[in-house]
Amino acid sequence: MSAPTTHPYHQFDLDDHDTPPLSEVRAWIRTLLEDLDPDLVADTELIATELAANAYEHARAPRLLRLERRSAPAVVRLEVDDGNPDLLPKPGTSTLGEFRGRGLVLIKSLGAAWGVDRYPDRKTVWAEIPESAG
Repeated sequence: MSAPTTHPYHQFDLDDHDTPPLSEVRAWIRTLLEDLDPDLVADTELIATELAANAYEHARAPRLLRLERRSAPAVVRLEVDDGNPDLLPKPGTSTLGEFRGRGLVLIKSLGAAWGVDRYPDRKTVWAEIPESAG
């Protein structure tokens, strides 16, 4: 089995802004994925804004968003780093109130796989959206 073909990560520094730069993130994604199905691009925008908002609401800097397109298998991978390695996401719950906490549930309902990678100084919450999902 051959290794997946990858393209370089594209990075968006979320900490260059006082508030979550969600409209800028969506525009950045539309530019990077302009050749893909519009439904897939919309799903990717939604997932990226959920992950970025979570990093602002529940974690501390440094915060960084990465996007990578892989061709075998054909997926778009999003990763958001934050500086809280011990604060792990819990789908369906939120520290901000009972009507919050549905972002990761929504991400999974869009057909994306997701997970968390922990490091001594940070964690990375990632999602992979199959290009056939759009």
